[in-house]
Amino acid sequence: MTRYTHLTPDERATIARLRAQGASIAAIARQLGRARSTIIRELRRNANKDGHYNPDTAQNRYLARRRRGCILDRIEELNRFVIDRLHENWTPQAIAGWLKAGNEKALPYVSHETIHAWIYAAAQRARKLWKLLPQRRAKRRLRPARRSKSLIPDRKSIHDRPPQVNDRSEGGHWEGDLMFCKRNRPLLVLVERKSRFVIIARLQARDAKGTARVIMDVFRQLDPRLRRSITFDNGTEFARHTLIKEALNMATFFCDAYASWQKGAVENMNGRLRRDLPRKTDIDKMSDEDIADIAFMHNLTPRKCLGFKTPLQALLQQLDINVRLSFHGGVALQT
Repeated sequence: MTRYTHLTPDERATIARLRAQGASIAAIARQLGRARSTIIRELRRNANKDGHYNPDTAQNRYLARRRRGCILDRIEELNRFVIDRLHENWTPQAIAGWLKAGNEKALPYVSHETIHAWIYAAAQRARKLWKLLPQRRAKRRLRPARRSKSLIPDRKSIHDRPPQVNDRSEGGHWEGDLMFCKRNRPLLVLVERKSRFVIIARLQARDAKGTARVIMDVFRQLDPRLRRSITFDNGTEFARHTLIKEALNMATFFCDAYASWQKGAVENMNGRLRRDLPRKTDIDKMSDEDIADIAFMHNLTPRKCLGFKTPLQALLQQLDINVRLSFHGGVALQT
């Protein structure tokens, strides 16, 4: 991976000369061996207000920005806010998201990348702020993008999902994942994307054929309108997905490599389930009824994303079943 270097004074002089000759952005980029985005960014940052580009003025503006330093060093209140949140176990992503949402009116937005870079800057080394990050690494690791090594046959990408799956306008589309507890015992977690309805099933082992068999057993009990598609990550336990397609006529999709966050509904649910099923839980000591009760409790919990309906209400309404839910009077259904 080629390391980026800043433009030199000679390169800025070349940009000014070619601009004066009427050369295009692409032609200037080719002449300098630079990306078009580099030239566009240079002209946007350092050209005069009238559009004229002077290489000396551009170089001075570049040096002034370098001397100005990071925004976290210039604004004491922002500096203190970021450090306080890091001490409270917030991640840089959480801090940046909170600021971007406008929750701190007196503070400017700063990206998570800026926070990371500032933490690992030489000026901060003595403070060892990296110890406040989840991974607690003394040196930052910049990893190149990794290619999938998945050997799953007939794998269909998540990017091929129809729009009605992505925007949750149609029911019957699911996401699946495994949760592991004590002794690496797996639980199958299935979440319906539109209603957030969750089903939890016990698995005897982490094998592809057994996982596919349990998934088929679960979906055979559901209304056919709730059997349209399911999205997985690239774990080998989902390698026999073709059995599901053939038996239930359900489409199967897979996330990009190392991007399980793309199936956000089930990832979010896994985080919620961890409150009731921490990693130290011994699944062997739990009955199937215990596991079903946990799922039922989450399906009776109102969700903001559903307008404070419960997942059970949302699922039944998808099936045109009128539902009235009262924790004093129970559940009344009217078809």
